[in-house]
Amino acid sequence: MNEPNLTPCGLCGRGFAADHLTKHHCLPKSKGGTSDDVSMICAQCHGMVHATYTNATLAAVYPTIADLRRAPELAAFIRWVRKQPITRRKRNKERRRKL
Repeated sequence: MNEPNLTPCGLCGRGFAADHLTKHHCLPKSKGGTSDDVSMICAQCHGMVHATYTNATLAAVYPTIADLRRAPELAAFIRWVRKQPITRRKRNKERRRKL
């Protein structure tokens, strides 16, 4: 259970201190996104999102955090990362070909 002073990551739901979350532009700024299109997610999730998808794919297919939570390519990662302690930092490998 999350402590009251922890903020859940928008993607995996693990609780972090607010200053340990990063701003993810769900609709990339390069594709017309604004500060209204921002979700706070942990660095581990943020790295995986950008290791997996191009900005064009994020804009066209996954423009919201809810869409990303349902992304089939992230399902196994989200299941795995939810079980990890927030102190764990594993570098996400770039995919051979981003989607």
